[in-house]
Amino acid sequence: MFVAGILSLHLLFFINLRERIQRGYPDFTVFFTAATILHNGFGHQLYDEQVQYEVQKKFAGQISSRRGPLPYIHPPYEALIFLPLTFLPYPQAFALWDLVNLAMLCGVGWLLRQSVRTLRAIPPWEFVVGTLAFFPVFACFLQGQDSILQLLFCTLGFHALKKDSKFIAGCWFALAMFKFQLMIPLVLLIVIWKGRRVAFGFATACLVLALVSAGLVGWQSLFQYPIHVLQVGQSPGLGAVPPELMPNLRGLFLGWPFFLSKPAGIVLALLSSALLFVFAAVKGRAPNHPRQFDLQFSLAVLISGLIGWHTNAHDLCLLVLALVLMADYSTSALAPETRRRRALWLPLLPVLISPLWIALWLRYGQVSVMAIPLLWWTWAIGKELSRGGFAEVDSPNAV
Repeated sequence: MFVAGILSLHLLFFINLRERIQRGYPDFTVFFTAATILHNGFGHQLYDEQVQYEVQKKFAGQISSRRGPLPYIHPPYEALIFLPLTFLPYPQAFALWDLVNLAMLCGVGWLLRQSVRTLRAIPPWEFVVGTLAFFPVFACFLQGQDSILQLLFCTLGFHALKKDSKFIAGCWFALAMFKFQLMIPLVLLIVIWKGRRVAFGFATACLVLALVSAGLVGWQSLFQYPIHVLQVGQSPGLGAVPPELMPNLRGLFLGWPFFLSKPAGIVLALLSSALLFVFAAVKGRAPNHPRQFDLQFSLAVLISGLIGWHTNAHDLCLLVLALVLMADYSTSALAPETRRRRALWLPLLPVLISPLWIALWLRYGQVSVMAIPLLWWTWAIGKELSRGGFAEVDSPNAV
């Protein structure tokens, strides 16, 4: 009943916003724009704001709230994924991309069922329906974002690690580098815990992707890419997301103007991010055991969202991995431990309530407070890792 109610709420949002979606308001606009520029043979101008704006006006028209383009700030290679969609009009391309997102969500469920026994106890469609009731996933569909694609690549990386294919895992993680602010801390933690083979695979795939990107836009445009990202990030007029809408440490310290000055907030955000990363790295270094790795990976996912400098609500689609792994851990390894199960799940209650997200987003404009339960959950997983004793528990999801 809870899931059905949430899905009905999400469907109502889609219906009410369908006209804005067709007019080009969602974030999908940036991917369609980048792919169209490549399609027209102007890859060397991929990060030219005027070119992007002219392309967007052709399919989205003039949107009153914009004084320029909704900028494309991802690496060039990702635009290739959206290239086939440019053969369709924008509204149909958006609908097709959401169908692709749904297929990828099914793929995530299929992959996780191979290594997580808890998922095998329910039909695959229940996993998909349950994830659609999770607000970050819904936000990804609403915006036509690429966060579910990142979730799929990270799931493939997790699956490879479960099979001890560390080089392949690093390659999968590299493919998700279109959200580098999230992937860098996640991969660093995995490398600390799992060794250099992950780093070697990651670096090799990143080099290949850099060469592909250079082939698409040229080396000059590729070297301008970091400058372009920094400019957009510092310019609200170009679509920069304000800190109060980010459910991370940056949002927590910078999203309250009456609490801290901007320089003090930046210093505290950077310092707390470094401390949180060290906390995770230390807590995760325990005797190797399949159960421990499930907790490790969940912790790495949480850390990536909290310390990533630019984290949107839809970026937390990665939490689907942590939710599944913690559900499996708590129902098997902690079956007789009610108190420990409660300690792991209590912090997640606010995060799972979609109407709360919507109220914080539309009514109060303070999505940043969602970082508080995420920090609480991080502490709970770190505490569980400190308990040890994994070897005493039979691991049903070891491959």
